[in-house]
Amino acid sequence: MKFRRASRDVLYVPLYLRSFNVTEKVIVTVLIFLGSISVGLIPLANASINTAETTTTKIDNSEAELWRSFGARI
Repeated sequence: MKFRRASRDVLYVPLYLRSFNVTEKVIVTVLIFLGSISVGLIPLANASINTAETTTTKIDNSEAELWRSFGARI
């Protein structure tokens, strides 16, 4: 479906109806590229900042120790 080009006196024209020249297309492409790279680096930056040591808890080795932890007499 083809749309007619909107006139300049229209206050808002959606992006899909606008016609861009080559420099505007390059600028939009570079901005999208830089935005995607920066958003993609957020998890890596968060992982490098929040380097907390993991704590481990003892796991019962046998079924008898498991029932003892619940208070059963074996």
